Amino acid sequence: MIGDIMTVSRLRMGTDGKGVTTLVTFYDCPLKCKYCINDFCHGTGFIFDEPPRFAYTPQELVKVLRKDELYYLMSGGGVTFGGGEPLLQSAFIHEVCQLADPKWNMRIETSLNVPWRNVEPLINDIDEWIIDIKDINDDIYYKYTGMSNDQVIDNIFMLADCIDKSRFHIRIPRIPEFNKKKDVDESVKWIKELLEVEPEVFDYIKTAEINRDPVD
Repeated sequence: MIGDIMTVSRLRMGTDGKGVTTLVTFYDCPLKCKYCINDFCHGTGFIFDEPPRFAYTPQELVKVLRKDELYYLMSGGGVTFGGGEPLLQSAFIHEVCQLADPKWNMRIETSLNVPWRNVEPLINDIDEWIIDIKDINDDIYYKYTGMSNDQVIDNIFMLADCIDKSRFHIRIPRIPEFNKKKDVDESVKWIKELLEVEPEVFDYIKTAEINRDPVD
């Protein structure tokens, strides 16, 4: 089994969860977000004619991750899987988690907009689910991403039945020109009522629009 990986970024602090982390980002994503900062994850060649790819087996990746094990254990950090959409390669991530030291904190940054079959293999592997839900309003979500949020909502309900609420880290962005304060407030209210957790609200930085036609 080979992972299609964009980057392995070591010794990160305060950006991908508690402690010192290694961020592993994966190619491919089902969303076409208007302000995506990693648009090359789609392999379009927009930023690089031939985007660099790192092909690791689970064993090879764990060997790289193990270099910073001391930092993970001392700081309460570990490994964060991001992207792109890492859940598209959940089988690979599961194999990595099985080989990793159980003392490492394993986190995933995801839109959760994938079939449940991509989520289920990692239920017992991931310590913290960092979920960027964009917006609960499906019209806003579609205009920003080009997809419906039906899968996101279904997966949150199913995941809530499988894991403790302490493992959720829900992020709700303020998206320039797409959602307003009342929309963000509705999303926050929905998450609080469903999961009884306080979501993180933050601001998207409006990047230069990606070279693609607007979503209708």
